[in-house]
Amino acid sequence: MAKVAVIYHEEIAEYDFGEGYSLRGDRFPRYIRLLESEGVFKRPGVELVKPRAATDEDLKLIHPPEYIAKVKRIAEERGFLEDDTPLKPSIVGAVRFIVGAALRAGELVATGKAGLAQGVGGGLHHAGRDYGGGWCVFNDVAICAQALLDRHGLERVLIFDTDAHTGNGTMDIFYEEPRVLYLSIHQDPRTLYPNTGFTDQLGSGAGRGYTVNVPLPPEAGDACIRLVLDRVFRPIVTQFKPQVIIRNGGADPHHLDELAELALTYDGLWSIGRSVVEAASEVGCGVVDLLCGGYAPGLEEKGLYALFSGELGQRLGYGEDAPPSPPPDVLDKTRSVIDELGENLRDYWDIES
Repeated sequence: MAKVAVIYHEEIAEYDFGEGYSLRGDRFPRYIRLLESEGVFKRPGVELVKPRAATDEDLKLIHPPEYIAKVKRIAEERGFLEDDTPLKPSIVGAVRFIVGAALRAGELVATGKAGLAQGVGGGLHHAGRDYGGGWCVFNDVAICAQALLDRHGLERVLIFDTDAHTGNGTMDIFYEEPRVLYLSIHQDPRTLYPNTGFTDQLGSGAGRGYTVNVPLPPEAGDACIRLVLDRVFRPIVTQFKPQVIIRNGGADPHHLDELAELALTYDGLWSIGRSVVEAASEVGCGVVDLLCGGYAPGLEEKGLYALFSGELGQRLGYGEDAPPSPPPDVLDKTRSVIDELGENLRDYWDIES
């Protein structure tokens, strides 16, 4: 693989919603320290890069000026963007560096300076063009994708969202856009926020067929995710032939997560990262990796490192206690979801049976 960049600024640690909230900013420096302790930055070709803060012009790639002004005003007043998303100036300052990291990652990959570029703190996929929520203020994933189209002249970008929660904001933004294929693996939205992301949500207009949702049953584990990777993700990558893959999502599909009910192990997270890099290699494109989530003590940095280790092709240096045995029918339920999705997509993509 070509050079690997990890893009991080200390200010990203200020993306912290405070006591009583599951998203705390200390996870980000902990993750960087874990990479240091594992010798990642001593590997040939791996570089730690500082981003600049995103400007209003960067944010306007996706968000209208009125929304940007609204965020600034609420932050100054220390109010709430939504009931679950309090704002203050330090959070808005931090999110500009998160967006800046995503933009830098996209630039490095689009110009061939890196084969894999990781924006630490990214994946704020619940923010739409003119709304936020779910601890997401500006959508760095969408801004990165739009910059690849507008600033780097790309024509095909695939967003692969592996967060346990559907990226409703990203999906809404690109629902009519055929140049961006949004593919999301997430927990059944009938059982988890934000309660959207069903197999019949395929996009609309020119973008129909370019939104692909794979809702997994609760307690779906490693075997289920590997089935989806093999039968849905890899075939669609081969057919769409993206020029860049943006993967976003953190550790919350792990069985220890406190906010979701999927049952992956660290090895299952590793397999996601590995599959992304292998698929990108097959079609000759680079990978932007944006990662943030995971909601259990100690899970955050280890889960993020498991994903990254898969992308680097190195084995994990730590194990874990075995998760509870999955329900006997969970794999059959996953197969049924894939079969249903394949039927819905038959006019657009060939999902392997």
